[in-house]
Amino acid sequence: MLCCKSTGGYEDTESIWIASLLLAILFQDALVVQSSATMRIIPSLVFLLRSDEIIDKYFAAQAIASLVCTGGKGIQLTIANSGAVVGLIALLGYVESDIPNLVALSEEFNLLCNPDQVVLGCLFEIEDVRTGATVRKSIPLLVDLLRPMPDRPGAPPVAVHLLTRVAGGNEANKMVMAEAGALDALTKYLSLGPQDPTETAITDLLGILYSNPDLVHHEVSLSSLNQLIAVLRLGSRSARFSAARALQELFGAESIRDTEMARQSIQPLVDLLGVGSEKEQHAALVALIKLTAGSVSKASALTDVEGDPLESLFRILSSSSSLELKKNAAQLCYVLFGNSNVRAMPIASECIQPLISLMNSDLGDVVESGVLALERLLEDEHHADIAATYEVVSLLVGFVSELNYQLSETSISALIKLGKDRPQCKLDMVNAGIIDSAVEMLLASPGSVCASVAELLRILTNNSGIAKSSDAARTVEPLFLLLQREDFTMWGQHSALQALVNILEKPQSLATLKLTPSQVIKPLISFLESPSQAIQQLGTELLSHLLEQEHFQHDITTKNAVVPLVQLAGIGILSLQQTAIKALESISMSWPKAVADAGGIFELSKVIVQDDPQPSHALWESAALVLSNVLRSNSEYYFKVSIVVLVKLLHSTLDSTIQLALSGLLVHERSDTSSAVLMAEAGAIDAVLELLTSHQCEEASGTLLEALFNNIRVREMKVAKYAIAPLSQYLLDPQTILPSARFLATLALGDLFQHEGLARSSDAVSACRALINLLEDQPTEEMKMVAICALQSLVMHSRTNRRAVAEAGGILLVQELLLSQNTEVAGQAALLIKYLFSNHTLQEYVSNELVRSLTAALEKELWSTATVNEEFCEQYS
Repeated sequence: MLCCKSTGGYEDTESIWIASLLLAILFQDALVVQSSATMRIIPSLVFLLRSDEIIDKYFAAQAIASLVCTGGKGIQLTIANSGAVVGLIALLGYVESDIPNLVALSEEFNLLCNPDQVVLGCLFEIEDVRTGATVRKSIPLLVDLLRPMPDRPGAPPVAVHLLTRVAGGNEANKMVMAEAGALDALTKYLSLGPQDPTETAITDLLGILYSNPDLVHHEVSLSSLNQLIAVLRLGSRSARFSAARALQELFGAESIRDTEMARQSIQPLVDLLGVGSEKEQHAALVALIKLTAGSVSKASALTDVEGDPLESLFRILSSSSSLELKKNAAQLCYVLFGNSNVRAMPIASECIQPLISLMNSDLGDVVESGVLALERLLEDEHHADIAATYEVVSLLVGFVSELNYQLSETSISALIKLGKDRPQCKLDMVNAGIIDSAVEMLLASPGSVCASVAELLRILTNNSGIAKSSDAARTVEPLFLLLQREDFTMWGQHSALQALVNILEKPQSLATLKLTPSQVIKPLISFLESPSQAIQQLGTELLSHLLEQEHFQHDITTKNAVVPLVQLAGIGILSLQQTAIKALESISMSWPKAVADAGGIFELSKVIVQDDPQPSHALWESAALVLSNVLRSNSEYYFKVSIVVLVKLLHSTLDSTIQLALSGLLVHERSDTSSAVLMAEAGAIDAVLELLTSHQCEEASGTLLEALFNNIRVREMKVAKYAIAPLSQYLLDPQTILPSARFLATLALGDLFQHEGLARSSDAVSACRALINLLEDQPTEEMKMVAICALQSLVMHSRTNRRAVAEAGGILLVQELLLSQNTEVAGQAALLIKYLFSNHTLQEYVSNELVRSLTAALEKELWSTATVNEEFCEQYS
């Protein structure tokens, strides 16, 4: 054994290396290593590693190597903790180049050529060593060896190898290496163009280091990226593979992916994808997926490269490659299919069948990648048409479950695209059990998944047959419960509401609903105030369907919907107004006061007179009906409605609305006679005449018309003149049979002709004929009086009217009236005679019979007209 002085030196320096050599030979025997003296010699060997003599260090390393290789873990840990590692690292790079004689001697005794590397490699395989302080202290020494050293040319490759061993799976060691400058040193080493396999080893180590997310953001990472891309383009085949794997780690950082330099890796990666082995294709695929995922611009860059990446992907998908590789190919297809130009390529359609084959595998992540790619491909209708022929619907329905939300959501999205405008696909989905799956998902899935389920149900229930089925009815309650969830997206709300509208348009679907009206209506009220116009509309439309049921109308919760509905009614957006007012139709019957208190009279009045935008006739009538329901509940509400609005209501096609408007106008007129002018200015006269002549609400129309023409200011308006002809025609119309209406029309004419100008108008002639015709029909005594008085006004100042009366047979008719038993009628008839024959206008109509009739009337003591008619008799007797 070695004999040491107390001072630490040796008695015979020449014999030291010989002793070390002997130990190296002896320690190849396990029994010797197990000797108790072995442990005591280790410190001396470690001390020799620090010797200035290379031969001493070399054979000390040989002895230690024999111990490490022959001894157990205890020996190995003792050596690791003895400080030997530092001395061994100092030997790296010298051995074979500087001491060929020592190497030859070692070979002669069957010793190792590179004991330093063997010992370090062996020690660094031990987990306790790799994670301990010894390795952390040795890392900076190894990093120093990465820099080119003329006197130790073999050191850098060995240092890369050893660093790789201690870096794998140990984040602390990776950080120590980075702090020691390993990233910079390795990048510079790579830039020197080392020969393979060193180039491969360096790229492997860089990949290991950059697997630490903190190191990806290191200041050297961009320089490393540049060198790795250079290796990818010009390196050996194995180095290109390693570089692709290292790029996978770098592309985990968005800051790296977004650089222009990163885009330069696309072409060489695509090249590797087309010509590499399966493992090389796998590395290229993963790198490309990481680089391009989530970036439209980088995905588009894939289409600008030389060669056709989709062609390479199709070959992989159609080959006998591993499912893992096909999975990655499908993932990159998913990225590519986000580009419409790629989807338009003919080969894109050919990918459908192999993607469906992937979906038939039993591996979850493989299935998922196939579904994702296919779903994006279905964005184009012609691809969806092709996919539908492969009977993929039942396969996708089978993936919809609570076990895998991501797969379910993607499958649902694919089903949505297949279902649009394809009724048979929708029926296939229902037959495959999608409704059952959808109900289960709605009850337990996250909000985003439920939104997709709701959209699928919307698509399905667009089919009338499905919407009215018992299957669809089972989704009603879950959909209503879904609308109450806070994590439900606005898009989901829209889909769910539309699906419910589709289903509940068929009232039988409500029969199975177990929720109370309050539970259903309460969430709907919040949608009436949604910032989304579409959701507001669907919410009100759904509410209107529910309110067709009587128990919904009378539920107290319904009353809370009045205010938002009234606000929507006056919002000026036709689609919203249509649905809101439709809902108010039912509510206004049960809660008219609530509608009025919410400002409904004002808002509905706005719709009645609205012209920008112009409401449809159906919307206008609906608003008129709601307003009528409110007014009918309390006559005091009439005074809250403007005359203009009431006049507009006269144009309704509903008799009930017209009747209410007429009543309201009469209330206004009776309370304030000056309002008659406002009515006339608002067009009431034309509207009422239209009603009268069309025999609609005749009595009420006649009442209002007579009240209007009884106003002297109205008679002075131009519109009064144009009322004469329609009123005359009304009296002449054979369909005018209602006595009260005829009487009121006659009164109205009488009121008009109190105005001398109207009595002289050209239309007055027709009135003369109409009144004579009325008298010929043997009317009541009261009507006779009104007609005669009207005729008096007509003939008093107009020769034309006198002649018109005569030509219409009025002279003979008056003769008969003179003989009436009613003295008032006879008296007014006599006065009419006076006006007719004044100024000798109708001398040719004077006959003996007329004189005798007048004389007979005098004998009946018609004192009111005696004087004038005695003169008439004397003149013409």
